[in-house]
Amino acid sequence: VCLHYPIRKKNGDLQLALHGSFLPVPCHSVFEEKKSNLLLRTLPTYLEDVDEDALSLLRTPPGEVIPGKGDVTLNSGRRMIILKVVNTSDRPVQVGSHYHFTETNKYLVFDRKKAYGMRLNIPAGTSVRFEPGDERSVPLVEIAGFQIVRGGNNLCDGHVDIKNLPQVMKRVYTNGFGHRKQKTVEQGKPHTMTRANYICHFGPTFGDKVKLADTCLVVEVEKDYTSYGDEVKFGGGKVIRDGMGQASYRRSDEVLDVVITNALIIDAVLGIVKGDVGIKGNTIVGIGKSGNPDMMAGVDPCLVIGCGTEVVAGEGLILTAGAIDTHVHYICPQLVKQAIAGGITTLIGGGSGPAAGTRATTCSPGPDCIENMMQSTDNMPVNFGFTGKGNTSYTQGLAPELVSQVEAGAMGLKLHEDWASTPAAIDACLQVADHYDIQALIH
Repeated sequence: VCLHYPIRKKNGDLQLALHGSFLPVPCHSVFEEKKSNLLLRTLPTYLEDVDEDALSLLRTPPGEVIPGKGDVTLNSGRRMIILKVVNTSDRPVQVGSHYHFTETNKYLVFDRKKAYGMRLNIPAGTSVRFEPGDERSVPLVEIAGFQIVRGGNNLCDGHVDIKNLPQVMKRVYTNGFGHRKQKTVEQGKPHTMTRANYICHFGPTFGDKVKLADTCLVVEVEKDYTSYGDEVKFGGGKVIRDGMGQASYRRSDEVLDVVITNALIIDAVLGIVKGDVGIKGNTIVGIGKSGNPDMMAGVDPCLVIGCGTEVVAGEGLILTAGAIDTHVHYICPQLVKQAIAGGITTLIGGGSGPAAGTRATTCSPGPDCIENMMQSTDNMPVNFGFTGKGNTSYTQGLAPELVSQVEAGAMGLKLHEDWASTPAAIDACLQVADHYDIQALIH
């Protein structure tokens, strides 16, 4: 059972939490006072000198999203109509936002000819439920992209073209799908969502602000790559399904291996943007609008979702580059899990396990040690860089004991006082580092 809105309190029930202990139950006001003290410590001036907007921002919860101004309009610029639909079956029928409406359940009776090339004009990933005997009017909007219909019941299979409509209707009649001509069809109106509602579904968009953790830092979304109304979202009855957000007639080499949907991306080059991230093999091949170009607007050709694509939901999450730790003692494999948990994806250092030298210095000494460390870490899901031991004195050119470590794969050489970082050792290490254009590290 999934609880969408669990019972929750700001401070929990402290009396139950401390039940049976010797600790007194504190008053909630204690925590509020500490929060005020925190504000005083983080501000460079007195609180009375700070404007109300800044104070309000400081008092918002960690990770709070502050909506921008104005509503979000979906599927703007497209043809929209309203059709009457009746469910003649004895059970409910639910239709998702991107399901080609002509292809819907045969017991739904409506003008399938006028619904040709259209889908529900509702927020992406939502649906309309038709109860038995229920008659209602629903808003439809024309599909975008290349306007190709795939899947469903194969009634429309192919390009949306008036020339193909007679064949489509022939399949409708032949297969017993409910059809009733509607003489008067009203024009539909654009669907709008409040900013708060949009954020709940897809995360912050252009103009929205996000407070970063429990800090005074706030970021504002500078660009959203999506096409409002054609967002991709995975789940039962949602968007990323065959013929809808997932393209048909695409080989695995033509589609993404993995897509991260609707993530808030903070990047040194791109800035603060909202979009989908496409991964192919070991490479991020694009950041932008993903989906099915046959029926969606603005899909990047490099970000097509197909049968061979896995989906990672990024709604409400921040995606940023992994951190690099440049000083790691390779004592145990458990540190890899700790690194990933802290957002670190690249480790640079040295060592050979729980040895005295490894605990004190970041050196992987000698070619055999470097080879063993490379082999033992090869299946771990982070990037590794190994530094060899650079402490040696050699005056007849390049020190062979250092050269052998570089040739074994060391990305740098580490000088550590525990191994005696004398002027002679420093000079020998720098000569090899300069010759091979690698890093020399000194402690």
